[in-house]
Amino acid sequence: MTAVEFINISKKFGSFYANEEISFAVKKNSVHCILGENGAGKTTLMKILFGIYRQDSGVIKIFDDEVRFISPHDAIDKKIGMVHQHFMLIEDFTVLENIILGYEKTKNFKLDVKGTEVILNELIEKYNLGLELNKKVSDISISGQQKTEILKLLYRRSEILIFDEPTAVLSPVEVKEFFKIIDTFKADGKTIILITHKLNEVKEISDRVSVLRRGKLVYETDNNRKQLDINKLSNAIVGEELSGKDFHLNKIPDTNPENINFLTLKNIHLKKKNVSALNGLDLELKKGEILGICGVEGNGQNEIVDVITGLEKNYQGSINSVTENISLVPDDRLKKGMIKEYSIGENMFLKNEKGFFITKKDLTGMSENIINKYDVRVSDVNSPLGSLSGGNQQKAIFAREIELDNDILIFSHPTRGVDINATLFIHSKITEQRNKGKAVLLISSDLDELISLSDRLSVLYNGRIVRTFGNEELRSFTEDKLLPEIDAKSNQSLYEEIGKLMIGIAE
Repeated sequence: MTAVEFINISKKFGSFYANEEISFAVKKNSVHCILGENGAGKTTLMKILFGIYRQDSGVIKIFDDEVRFISPHDAIDKKIGMVHQHFMLIEDFTVLENIILGYEKTKNFKLDVKGTEVILNELIEKYNLGLELNKKVSDISISGQQKTEILKLLYRRSEILIFDEPTAVLSPVEVKEFFKIIDTFKADGKTIILITHKLNEVKEISDRVSVLRRGKLVYETDNNRKQLDINKLSNAIVGEELSGKDFHLNKIPDTNPENINFLTLKNIHLKKKNVSALNGLDLELKKGEILGICGVEGNGQNEIVDVITGLEKNYQGSINSVTENISLVPDDRLKKGMIKEYSIGENMFLKNEKGFFITKKDLTGMSENIINKYDVRVSDVNSPLGSLSGGNQQKAIFAREIELDNDILIFSHPTRGVDINATLFIHSKITEQRNKGKAVLLISSDLDELISLSDRLSVLYNGRIVRTFGNEELRSFTEDKLLPEIDAKSNQSLYEEIGKLMIGIAE
């Protein structure tokens, strides 16, 4: 049975086609993955299905009934739910308050909190979500926030579940937990549509795949997961052969023979809300190296960044740096990295003032430079940065921080939600900075990315570094390629060792 059918769906923004004559079907009780580069039209299509946008032409059918949604409420009434890439939660509200907001259950004309709690706790237990309803959203992990969004869909009895880049914010352990939840959904007869860039995950979980490129459907697979060809998928995504490309990082062997430290943190202690966030953390970042940091979300990654950049001042310990000028690509671009109503040029100007006055011509020039140099795809040079796809927003922020030409750069999840070509480009630029003798701190939940890029890799647990893998150790476990799921078989023993350190059982 077909759960969702798209028939010749088109959507334009100005003269730009976000979706053009897209037609495909999603089977009931299946996991249907949608792949494509940034700006390919994936999220736009799902926002049409969820009633946020309206198609200019074409038809959508839900279980053979033609629908045309005016708002998300219409989609929810048809038992469609969506977990967005950036969660739609109020941080000062509890988990319970976020879930019932707008869908309050009443009894005798009063809010039935107890009855709602019973329903939600049954769902939490059934799907092993591990949530506490009375906790504030601001006090739970990113994974917990995602589970709150999932619980919201279940409370609204959604049968068609849309996830936009769901694993981009998760650690490898959390990804496995998420996939178990998806398996339970499927066993219950639900239909899952999943937007992702991660080809290895597609091979693991998908029943069917649709690939979009520049707003058009260009490739589909059948239901045989075992015969899924990752190379064909990657070629369809970018429109060219990837298998013949050179993915080597081309690192210069030694850019710091003097062993100079650019940044040193000694015995850093930090408490947040009376809870220890950093516990005697020691860190050395050297000239001409990429130091990778991995760990389960909530073990001090954000606090390290805040302490280094001066956002957090109530710490104990010492910090020595060769410069006060530090570039930062933050973990959350919408909250920390940009003003979405500003153009690319205006966002560049936020950190790159040439003087008190700046002309519109200057801003346009900044935008054009970034667009051309970093392949940021826009319909208009003066478009608000918030109107771009997530991946193109990320490239613009990344470009701004590189162009500042600082000696110390911090990249926190730089390729989160970014497509293959953009990932390759970002990785090459990170390596280029390292080869210029700059010091790079790379924080990521993607172990393949960390092992491929890092000269040294430190594992963070409970607010301190429990082990650092040296250059030679990393080199023996990787062929130094940027797409290991396509090009190389990773040595699982290293991954297992790092995984144990991340959860504290090998400390």
